Amino acid sequence: MTEAAYFITVDWCNKGGYGIFCDSTGKGYRREDRPYTELEMQTILGPFWLILGPRSELLTETQVATYNQWTPLAEYSNAFGIARQKQD
Repeated sequence: MTEAAYFITVDWCNKGGYGIFCDSTGKGYRREDRPYTELEMQTILGPFWLILGPRSELLTETQVATYNQWTPLAEYSNAFGIARQKQD
């Protein structure tokens, strides 16, 4: 893993608090060479991109490690969800 990479982050129904879109094992969509385009994110997320408000964010390894609270999304049969930063 390089020092930083682009990840697809989402905020379900604009509830505040973006998290990394990933599968149940924690594997997110990451890219090292360039940000995801809007069309690429729409293709990956399918019709639910409308309620997820996706954006492509450059995150360091240290930042990614703080996204450790996983919330499954029923829209994806709980196979995909959002890894968020734990709130105190």
